[in-house]
Amino acid sequence: MRVLAYVLIGVLGGMGVMSLSQKGGPSPTTMLAPVSYAMTSAEQASERAGEKPWTGADLLEMAQVYDQQADELQSEAVRLEQRAISLAEKPHMDPKGFTRTGWMLIASTRWKSAKELRELAAMHRSEGQRLLALEKNGKIPTENSDKDGASS
Repeated sequence: MRVLAYVLIGVLGGMGVMSLSQKGGPSPTTMLAPVSYAMTSAEQASERAGEKPWTGADLLEMAQVYDQQADELQSEAVRLEQRAISLAEKPHMDPKGFTRTGWMLIASTRWKSAKELRELAAMHRSEGQRLLALEKNGKIPTENSDKDGASS
C-alpha cells in the first residue's frame, strides 16, 4: 500500500514538473483556472455569430441519437439487474450481498440516466417538429424570437 502511494505521488509530481517546464507556462487545460474560462456576453455572442442555427431536422436527429443512447443504457441496466438476481439465487457466491447491492445501485443509475435522456429526446423532438412546422409554413424562426413568435 505504501509503495502504491509513493508511485502515485511520483507520477503526480512528474506531471506537475512537466506542466511547469512547458514553454510559455502552464496551459489552461493542465491548470484549470475558472477565471480564464469566464466569458462576457459579447464574447459569447461573437463566438455564436459564426454558427448556424439548429434546424428542425437537426433536432429530430439529435432526439434519435438520445433515444439510441437511452436504449443502450436500459439494456445495460437490465443485464446488471439479471446478474444481481442470479447472485441472489446463489447466496454462497455473495454472502454479505455487497456485490449484488453494488450492481443494483449501478443499474438504478443507468435507469435514471436513460430516463433523463428520454426526456431530453422528447424535448428535442417537440422543438424539432415545431421548427419543421414553422419552416413548412414559410415562417423561419429567428434567434431572438421566443416560442410564441414574439421578438424579445
